[in-house]
Amino acid sequence: MTAPPPDLPGSTDAASPELLAKRAAAADTAKQAATLYLQSARLYYSENQQAAARQSFSAIREELLNEADLAAYLLLSAQLSLADGEYTRARASLLAIDPDDLPDSLDLYLTEARLLAAEGNPTAAARHLISVDLPAKGGKAIQAVNDDIWDFLNQLSALDTEASKTGSEETEQGWWSLRRAMLESFSLDDQRARLSSWKEAWPKHPAASNPPSSLIAVQADIRRPTRVGLLLPLSGSLSRAGRAVRDGFITAYLRFGRSASFDVTVYDTASDSVSNLYERALVDGMDLLIGPLRKESVIELNGLSPELPVLALNYLATEQPAPYLLQLGLAIEAEAESIATRLERDGAKRLLLLHNDEDWAIRASRTLRSRWQGPLTEQTVMDLKTITESVGSAMFVAASESRRNELSEVLREDLQFLPRARSDIDAIVALVTNIEANALVPALRFHFAQDLPVYTSSQSVRGASPQELRELQGFVVSELPWFVLENSIYTEMNRAFNLSADPLSPLYALGVDAFRLCDRLPLFSDGTIVQLLGSTGALRLGDGGRFKRELAWGQVADRQLAPAPPTPGR
Repeated sequence: MTAPPPDLPGSTDAASPELLAKRAAAADTAKQAATLYLQSARLYYSENQQAAARQSFSAIREELLNEADLAAYLLLSAQLSLADGEYTRARASLLAIDPDDLPDSLDLYLTEARLLAAEGNPTAAARHLISVDLPAKGGKAIQAVNDDIWDFLNQLSALDTEASKTGSEETEQGWWSLRRAMLESFSLDDQRARLSSWKEAWPKHPAASNPPSSLIAVQADIRRPTRVGLLLPLSGSLSRAGRAVRDGFITAYLRFGRSASFDVTVYDTASDSVSNLYERALVDGMDLLIGPLRKESVIELNGLSPELPVLALNYLATEQPAPYLLQLGLAIEAEAESIATRLERDGAKRLLLLHNDEDWAIRASRTLRSRWQGPLTEQTVMDLKTITESVGSAMFVAASESRRNELSEVLREDLQFLPRARSDIDAIVALVTNIEANALVPALRFHFAQDLPVYTSSQSVRGASPQELRELQGFVVSELPWFVLENSIYTEMNRAFNLSADPLSPLYALGVDAFRLCDRLPLFSDGTIVQLLGSTGALRLGDGGRFKRELAWGQVADRQLAPAPPTPGR
């Protein structure tokens, strides 16, 4: 949000920016014109008319401004440069300002913080504003600062909790506590209850009396579902998958949704067509549908242009989503996106991508290639018998041996030779199964690549025994928060359904997240809620009505998957 500018230096009336620009053009002196153009530009900027603000700003002769006007000029220069993405210029303008020359430094603090966030450091941006002493500035200023702090905290991934452990100042700890409570909530009622509990625990915190505007909106009355229909396959070949989603949803409902006061009806998509079930749901008075699970069924339902909100549990391919249709699924592409993000954070520049020829690995590889900007060497691992050969080819070991043999033949003498792997690789991404991963480790060791960090998807470790994980020591793995982070509902459901040994466990997590979202879909759609920490990932609503999932990170240690240490420096 844009905070209102401080009182305009030399302003004696409430003239419009257009009138001020006209007065500037007709001013008797160049100095008067510079001051009037500055006032016009700042008013235009405060009204979000940035093109007009730039036009008035460009007419200002900086050398004619007094100290107070010069400080305001530099601040506006920084704000306009920030809006244009010219961060270096914005930083230079801010550094040239003497805060004592500004009648009110709030805009300066806000602009400095927004620049930090734009440069990719929302934690520093939030801390910059948390440190500002605001009580004397009044509720409007406190509200503006709190809204920006909350916006910066929401720019962080829901999985990013390391910063909260380093903040020693009490007010900052209160903000991290509030963020955690909101991200971990299971329903709208649970979120409201957690907010009330937080206020009781932090009565003197600035956000207790002036909550961020989006949290005020969460407390307001919204239209909530009273009858929810689950469209899931309960018979046929996908019955186990459908029941897993259903059981995850109902378990979360029984634990967290009793106060939500909505009824649940389950429709078996294997017993009738989607169009017939949709008509039946309308007759039954459903006001929210969750499902279907099969991609083809989602496409079919989307083609009906449903009149009521739908949270589909798979993704459309290229089809334009109907206005009320949102999508959440377990697509492998989310893991590839998370791997790319983690590699960038870890500072990797040059990759070796190894993958098998299964559909999921090919799709994940395609996504990773589309995200990666640096050098990438790709090698397909066709089968276990050729995995050592495939790694050697990718690491250029075989090529170096061939060059040695050719040179030896030309010189007609036996050359002393120590094969070496290529040195232009920072990290390896392995999109392979657990069996293939175990075969990969000795192949990497044989080809002198055992010291390179290996990043892999959940397929390499999920369901593996401690013995099978032994060889994968140190592997960094993208995985559902469901499996990596402490999670009370997972613990409860694991006792009931033995999830740790069930390959369908991710579908239980999908059902839990469908419940998490069901009564807050409108708040995601209008931007009131930005993200939640779900069982399937950190959830954000992206383009095309698709919920994006950022995966958690585990690392194989002592024959088990444990939470991975954070990226150094983050």
